[in-house]
Amino acid sequence: MADREIALFPLGTVLMPGGRLSLQIFEQRYLALVSKAMKNESEFGVVLLTQGREVDRPGVNTRFESTAVSARIVDWDSLPNGLLGIVIEGEERFSISNPHQQDDGLWLCEARVWDEEPSIPLPEEHAEWTALLQRLAEHPHVQRLGIEVETRDATRLSNQLAQLLPLPEVDRYELMVLRDPIDRLDAIHDLLSQYEE
Repeated sequence: MADREIALFPLGTVLMPGGRLSLQIFEQRYLALVSKAMKNESEFGVVLLTQGREVDRPGVNTRFESTAVSARIVDWDSLPNGLLGIVIEGEERFSISNPHQQDDGLWLCEARVWDEEPSIPLPEEHAEWTALLQRLAEHPHVQRLGIEVETRDATRLSNQLAQLLPLPEVDRYELMVLRDPIDRLDAIHDLLSQYEE
């Protein structure tokens, strides 16, 4: 697939395909990005920061990972603190090439979209993940995001678990770049086993 230009939103959080995040928008570069995305129903990329901060600071170098996830705005609201609040949903993973920054500080890149993960029925030996995901979905914050819990498709279920479990973002990123949903479920199992030790 040919590369396409996409704006980037570097965050300290990983967005998974099919996952949702709530964000508060206050920087001018991102207010303009969100306004354009809402007006044109267009996407932007969410990428994990490896150096620097979400809020632009003069003289601070920004670095981020090489794989991102495209996002669309699915809900928005004016928050009590006067800021714009949005809920975004992850769509496609893509590799970043030629990242460059505009004068206003907004990052752009050429995006090489990955092949879509196949829809795979959840194997019986992984059925316990359904109950865990349903428990996570009962949390009030998750309910506010409006996530429709997946119980039968291993691809969506593994992505939703990776999004909702309280994992270090470095581990969440490693789950995001796995190309096989069963490998992702196995990796989640391994991570949870480590935390229980």
